[in-house]
Amino acid sequence: MLKFVVLSDLHLVKEGALSWGLDTTARLRAGIEAINSRHADADFCVLAGDLADLGEYDAYVRLKQCLDALTIPLHITIGNHDHRDTFLEVFGADYRAETGFVDKVIEQKDQRVILLDSVRTGEHGGHLDQAQLDWLTARLDEAPEIPVTIILHHHANPLHTRVDRIILENGSALVAVLKGRDAVRQVIAGHVHYTSTAMWHGIPFTTLAGGHYNVTIPLDPDAEVTRLDGPAQMAVVLSDNEQTLVHFDTYVEPARTIPVPT
Repeated sequence: MLKFVVLSDLHLVKEGALSWGLDTTARLRAGIEAINSRHADADFCVLAGDLADLGEYDAYVRLKQCLDALTIPLHITIGNHDHRDTFLEVFGADYRAETGFVDKVIEQKDQRVILLDSVRTGEHGGHLDQAQLDWLTARLDEAPEIPVTIILHHHANPLHTRVDRIILENGSALVAVLKGRDAVRQVIAGHVHYTSTAMWHGIPFTTLAGGHYNVTIPLDPDAEVTRLDGPAQMAVVLSDNEQTLVHFDTYVEPARTIPVPT
């Protein structure tokens, strides 16, 4: 059984700052403590983007320091709030794949987890470069029978809420690569700050709320959302030959409304 944990939307800021009134460093530390105490048997942890709220060098340094406390192996990709070159400066150039992006294949226990960097610099919506789609196709073709989970920051399937304004813009191109491949078990994203599951073109898609603020889900693409200070959650994935299961584990409980800054 492969077990791994996904954290997303950490939104760390430099020391002394808050993000939407939240101490995101304290929230990350609570998540790391929960992993170490409840999921120390996991094979690894994945960070699925929006690591730094403003993409600041000091925030990545702070993140790296916090992650020293994590007791399981770590893999990372980035999100729209991140600055790729600054992330690489702090975490190391080895995180840049042959595609030029922060992509990676993790192979463990006869399973694959593939990380995709869906960031288009300077934009909140996501995009996968053709070089990435070609790389993903090649990775899937070389091991077509091995169960695969895909992790990226942006949601690809329409959620019919306000967040579709910042969706993965070429989600149909991703589907074209994945469609008809029985080995593709899950596509997991963060980005939207709430939990959802879907079957889109025969492929299972999941979002997790992540570690920053949570939001209400008005099913009206023009409606404003209400921001809440919790829950913060991680995804805990269990995968074997028979199924790939995603649990959602809360590590920060409160759910009070966050006022919009004036």
